[in-house]
Amino acid sequence: MRKVLIVSPRFPPINTPDLHRVRMSLPYYRKFGWEPTVLCATPETSDGVLDEALERTVPEGIRVERVRAWPEAACRRIGFGHFNYRCMLPLYRRGSDLLAQERYEAVFFSTTAFPTFVLGPRWRRKYGCRIVYDFQDPWRAGESKIYDRSTAPGGMLKYKLSTALAMWLEPVAMRGADHVITVSGRYVEALRSAYAWLGPEQFTVMPFGAPTSDFELLARDPVPQRVFDRGDGLVHFVSIGRGGPDMFPVLDRFFAVVAQLRAADAAWNRVRFHFVGTNYSPAAITYKVVAPLADARGVADLVDEQPGRIPYLESLQVLKESHGVLLVGSIFPDYTPSKLFSCALAGRPVLAMLHAGSLASGLAPRFGNLRLATFDSAPQEAGFSDSLREGLGWLHALREERNLAQNGPLDEYSAEAMTRAQCRIFEAPVHAEAPCPA
Repeated sequence: MRKVLIVSPRFPPINTPDLHRVRMSLPYYRKFGWEPTVLCATPETSDGVLDEALERTVPEGIRVERVRAWPEAACRRIGFGHFNYRCMLPLYRRGSDLLAQERYEAVFFSTTAFPTFVLGPRWRRKYGCRIVYDFQDPWRAGESKIYDRSTAPGGMLKYKLSTALAMWLEPVAMRGADHVITVSGRYVEALRSAYAWLGPEQFTVMPFGAPTSDFELLARDPVPQRVFDRGDGLVHFVSIGRGGPDMFPVLDRFFAVVAQLRAADAAWNRVRFHFVGTNYSPAAITYKVVAPLADARGVADLVDEQPGRIPYLESLQVLKESHGVLLVGSIFPDYTPSKLFSCALAGRPVLAMLHAGSLASGLAPRFGNLRLATFDSAPQEAGFSDSLREGLGWLHALREERNLAQNGPLDEYSAEAMTRAQCRIFEAPVHAEAPCPA
């Protein structure tokens, strides 16, 4: 059986959005002829939320090599502390040992810790392995400038420094790419425009798979959720996931429509909108980002925001127990919410607010329990407000319906199908290394 080294610096029991493609694929690699080894940081030296229950979803017998990232406190004393940089050298050392001792035909980087991608070209030259990158977000090419001084992660100075490093590091990493997986065709366009030596055959657009097995686990062994009390007589609509600046215009329109609905019908006073896990900052400095938008539209009393992330299985339980689900998209068409299938599989009515050009908008018609509200260029379009008003009415009308189903099977987007596609990529021939232009 061929071997693949999977670089996923964050891994259960740590819970972050970027580890779930690997986590969902682990039960299937062997079925398609590949023996996986996961290379990650130890939980105590990683970032993200400690989520011990998430380890229940990792199959027994999977080899996981854990290394200690450099201590955050010590690194901050010399000017940096972000996990993306603290983990690089420890991962490189252990990864080099593994590649020197054993025959790995492919190395798969699946993470948003993008600086680790620069390890790829060196490992490729030295060990002859195939290098595959998973771009779940933009790194440099295609990045949208959405931050200002008040929203830049870590502050504007650190954000600008990180951007400058990406300008230098991404071309180095892409020089060694054999194949690139992305969650959006627009990421492909940006990367091909920046790196002309990469051909179209070296890219695959691949959304995150449908987490069917996770919902099966919950059906057998439910977990308690602490976000709301379903028996309190209120109507609870929930949104799970980040609330970044690229979503603020969408949310502003949403709350404006909510204000109009409440003014016309007092029944909306019994509705509570829960936004959970909106801010990916460390817990000590987490602050609310959605509630101020609701306050500006006069509906703050209807909104409950819990900025910190909650355990993964609990988040699925929240979706299942809600009266309805909100799927908030971005003003940019290249944003593909990884939680699309999770929201749909929860069996609740889902109102999805998305750019009409996004991949998720194209997938939405597959789901009978999903109502789509889209805009073509900006959320300020009158048609978007109209579709939000209709969608919220539909959501409220179906609030007591249970176990709503999608229109048809999701076999082609199952975790197993996504893993099969990855393994076909691992098997393809290695491309000649391209020069990196000055």
